[in-house]
Amino acid sequence: MTVAQAVFPIDLGAYQYLKLDPAHSTLTDEQRKALKANIELVRDAIVFFTATGAARGVGGHTGGPYDTAPEVMILDALFRGSPDKFVPIFFDEAGHRVATQYLMSVLEGSMPAEQLLSYRAAHSQLPGHPELGLTPGVKFSSGRLGHMWPYVNGVAMANPNKTVFCLGSDGSQQEGNDAEAARLAVSQQLNVKLIIDDNDVTIAGHPSDYIPGYTVAQTLIGHGLKVLEGDGEDIDSLYGLICQAINTDGPVALINHRKMCVGIEGLEGSPTVMM
Repeated sequence: MTVAQAVFPIDLGAYQYLKLDPAHSTLTDEQRKALKANIELVRDAIVFFTATGAARGVGGHTGGPYDTAPEVMILDALFRGSPDKFVPIFFDEAGHRVATQYLMSVLEGSMPAEQLLSYRAAHSQLPGHPELGLTPGVKFSSGRLGHMWPYVNGVAMANPNKTVFCLGSDGSQQEGNDAEAARLAVSQQLNVKLIIDDNDVTIAGHPSDYIPGYTVAQTLIGHGLKVLEGDGEDIDSLYGLICQAINTDGPVALINHRKMCVGIEGLEGSPTVMM
């Protein structure tokens, strides 16, 4: 059976198209149940299809998109519930987390799930970083690590009455471009919300080991941003903090702490899932 003939083995039709309103910062039991089901579904799908990239020797980069599934599921529901309040794009300054963009493209109906089986394969239109105009449903090009926040600032300037999100990471926040972007966002009071996955993992290892004393939170506070911190795996807390960021004027960074690939025995906290 060729890839073209294969059937994606995980039922993405089980995805629940939830709607959330940031004016209500507490989840109902039904909303919480739906979010948790969606998170489990997309994490299973990400582990499966990124493994196809690893199997063909072009890398999977499973950990980042796996980690940020809770944030992305909440943002997706907010975009659907209040479309006029947001620029509904999952901008991500860690382009190697591109599995998120491809999965969301499938869930939005822009390409078939079976195309995910060709993840990062040559000529598959699914490269290792998102490319606008190449992959159906992809809405931006990321460039290299840490190059998105300046671009997102520009999007915020063009949409002053909307909230713009940028998914970040502790690795991307080490880049110099982000320092300049932070100062511009503060000086112009741009309505940009950074949702940062701080898992103490980069491709070089654990930042707490090789740059002791560095913290994302203190760095961004030094640039003048309002900074919130929480447990990225606590869905109620995560949702409440995202709502707080949305309902706060100007740039806000929400830093979510978790171990990479939390809950997966043998991989949790390991830099190897960056590869």
